[in-house]
Amino acid sequence: MPFITLTTDFGTRQGSHTVLHGAIYGIAPDAVITDLSHEVKPQDIREANFVVNNSVFYFPPGTVHVIVVDPGVGTERRPIAARIGEHFFVAPDNGVLSACLARAAAEGWTSEFVALDKPEYWLPNVTMTFHGRDLFSPVGAHLAAGVPLGELGTPIDDPITIPLWGAHRHADGSVEGEIIYIDDFGNAICSILPDEIAHLPVPDGVEVEVCGARIQGMVRTFGDSEYDSDTLIALWDSSGYMLVSENNGTGGKIIQPRPGDKVTVRRLT
Repeated sequence: MPFITLTTDFGTRQGSHTVLHGAIYGIAPDAVITDLSHEVKPQDIREANFVVNNSVFYFPPGTVHVIVVDPGVGTERRPIAARIGEHFFVAPDNGVLSACLARAAAEGWTSEFVALDKPEYWLPNVTMTFHGRDLFSPVGAHLAAGVPLGELGTPIDDPITIPLWGAHRHADGSVEGEIIYIDDFGNAICSILPDEIAHLPVPDGVEVEVCGARIQGMVRTFGDSEYDSDTLIALWDSSGYMLVSENNGTGGKIIQPRPGDKVTVRRLT
């Protein structure tokens, strides 16, 4: 049973995301389709990287992941398909697979890419503004139906990658990162991993500074009983990264964090 995930910045109001289902079912009627997210911020390739890399590898090996965050639709940017580890991807060649490729490098996974230049695997009429329906979803469906990756296009070895998030350790031992993503609760996921602050006295002996606010120590869970609701807290998120949250709140009352804002962790003095 073939599995396909869909990630776009379409939103759900217009119904464009559901048309992708139709394009897939017309080619691979037995496919099981999961809408990973259609709420990526419009044209935000970095956010798409986070959403995709944080989710897709929980699916079974062989799953096809169709990603349509494509500000260059209709231009000379290449449409591509890829195998990264044991998963397949169909996407514009605009850096949207950068985080998955970084993970592959860290894990020692192999990867291969093709430029999608064989129109027989697209819909008959390809528009200049809806490659998600006319090109990417059909190719994903053919992959899921068993067409080998190499038959879908010409091999390439130069997929575009973009700079992503990270953390930097300063001479005084402090670690500086940035906010990667704001979830629907207003929680800020930050580009700092546990190993990057392991030299500091975590959890009680550190201070986290973000958007002018300073948080003393880290907690284990959102509901830490010694904190009142709407108190700013820092903890480890399920994604593995540091999370800044308002305890039992929905965010935005104390700070208004945005992706790219600086986050610093230092020894509490």
